[in-house]
Amino acid sequence: MSGWRTVGGVVLVLLTAGCAAQVQQSRPVAVEKPALDDPVTATSSSPSVPPAQLDISVASIVDGRSVMLSDGSKAEVSGLAQPGACWADAATSFAKSMLLNQQVRYDRTTGVLSLTDGTDYALLALGNGAGRTAGTPTPGQKEAEGAAQRVPMGLWGTPCGGKDVLETSTPPPPPAPPPTTTTTKKPTTTPTTPKQTFFANCDEVRRAGAAPLYWGQPGYRVELDDNRNGIACETTRYR
Repeated sequence: MSGWRTVGGVVLVLLTAGCAAQVQQSRPVAVEKPALDDPVTATSSSPSVPPAQLDISVASIVDGRSVMLSDGSKAEVSGLAQPGACWADAATSFAKSMLLNQQVRYDRTTGVLSLTDGTDYALLALGNGAGRTAGTPTPGQKEAEGAAQRVPMGLWGTPCGGKDVLETSTPPPPPAPPPTTTTTKKPTTTPTTPKQTFFANCDEVRRAGAAPLYWGQPGYRVELDDNRNGIACETTRYR
């Protein structure tokens, strides 16, 4: 019996060792996984300033479609035309009220300027009549511009009426004065009627210093012309 027990004890030990080996092999082996949060460094050809950047604000307004950003760069909003002379001041005032000293997001690739809440400034300006489309507008830009035209409001209302330059009605020039013609006025000659002179005799003619009297002269009478030769009161006859 003692030999069996010994054998039995050896068998028990072997069985116990075999079970322990099976248990050890059934345990999961820990595998080290790569850290997913580790940053992956890759060579990038993007510029130093990203196309779109937050935490940047509008420092000043150039005009209705151009602003100066706080980083010293100029942002020109795509889709907006150069403001016309008639509505340029109104467009600048609208840009100041919406953008000045406000944080914006500007995509340097597309030229889209948006507010921090995502509002596209081009659509905002077009919808309020503070700008008109340029180039090839998007459907959204066309719709915003059309809405302002239908009201009409902004540049589509008075006084611009959608025109860049206000038309001024100039009165027609006065008619040219008629050509001045210098007419020489002929002096009106009034025919003088010979003064009726009557001499009773040749003595009166001589006292008047009118002798001799010829035919046709004032005072000549046939009665004073004795020889009817056309000369009255001849002085030779009385010498």
